[in-house]
Amino acid sequence: MLSVDVLRSKPMRFRSLTGWTVEEFEEPLARFLPVGQPQRRERRSRPDRRRAIGGGRKYRLSLPNMLRMTLIGLRQYGNLETLAFFFSVDKATVSRNTRQVWNALQPLGLASLGWPQPPRQGEGKTLKEVLETFPDSLAMIDGTEPRIQRPQDPEAQRPHSSGGRKTHPRKTLLAVDHPGYIRGASFSAPGSQHDLRLAVESGMIRQIPESMMGIGDAGFDGLQNYYPDRSIRTPHKARRNHPLLPDPKRANPEWASMRMGVEHTIRWLKRFRILSSVFRHLLALYDTVFLAVVGIVNFQMDRRGRKAENVA
Repeated sequence: MLSVDVLRSKPMRFRSLTGWTVEEFEEPLARFLPVGQPQRRERRSRPDRRRAIGGGRKYRLSLPNMLRMTLIGLRQYGNLETLAFFFSVDKATVSRNTRQVWNALQPLGLASLGWPQPPRQGEGKTLKEVLETFPDSLAMIDGTEPRIQRPQDPEAQRPHSSGGRKTHPRKTLLAVDHPGYIRGASFSAPGSQHDLRLAVESGMIRQIPESMMGIGDAGFDGLQNYYPDRSIRTPHKARRNHPLLPDPKRANPEWASMRMGVEHTIRWLKRFRILSSVFRHLLALYDTVFLAVVGIVNFQMDRRGRKAENVA
C-alpha cells in the first residue's frame, strides 16, 4: 500500500506525487486533523445508529493516508481504479474518502480568504511605495475556466457552451493581492456567462476594501460604472470611431504587467490537474473541490512568503 510512511521514505517520489516535501506535509496535516476528526465523529453519530461508535469494521485508511490519497488525486487526477490500486482499497472507498476530505478542506479554503486591514490615508505617496509597504493594497481580478464534461441534455448544455473556447467550461473569478495570495473567490457559473456579469452578481467586488485599487483585464471593461465609489482600472480599449491614442497604448502594457500576479496564481491552481483537465465529477462538487484547492495554494503561497522573509 502507498501509505504515508512508505512515501516519507522516498522524499523525491513524495514531492513528485503531491507537490509538497515531507516537511511541508506536516503543517497541512496538523490543520486538517482538527477538522477531519470531528467530521468523522459527527458522521458516525447518526440517530439510527445501532452500534456504539468504534464498533464494526475499522477504516482501512487513517486520516493522514486519506489526506495523502486525496492530495495525490487532486494533483495527478488519476481515475478511481488507479488510486484504489495504489492504496489497496476498493474504488468505492476512494470515492467516499476523497469526498470526506474535500468537505474538510473546503472550510479551510474559505478561512484562508479575506483581506487584511488596508493602509490608512497618507501611508505611502505613490503606488510603488504603497505596494512595497502594504503588498495587499492591490486587488487583481481575473477568471479561470476549467473544462467540464459536456452535459447530455441539450438544455443543460447550452449555458455551459463557450463559443470562444469551443468547450464547456465552468467559470470562477478570483481576487488576488500583489504577492499572489488569493483573497476572494466567486461562486462558479456556466462558462457562457460574461466576466463582468459574474463580477457584479457574485458581489465579490464589495468584499474588497474601498481604499484598495482593483485591476482587471479587458473582460471587466465597464465594471467601474457599477461601482463608482471604487477605484477600478481596466485596459484602454478602442471604440468605434475613437482609436487609441499613443499615451493609452503605452499605458496598456504597464497595466498588463501589474496584473501578472493573478496569472501566476492561476498557474499554481492549475498545477492540480483536477482544475486543468476535464472535471469528471458532479457539478455540485465543483465549488467544494475548487475551494479545497484554493486553501492548499494559499498555504503554499503563505509558506513561500515566510521562507522568503527568513532568507531576507
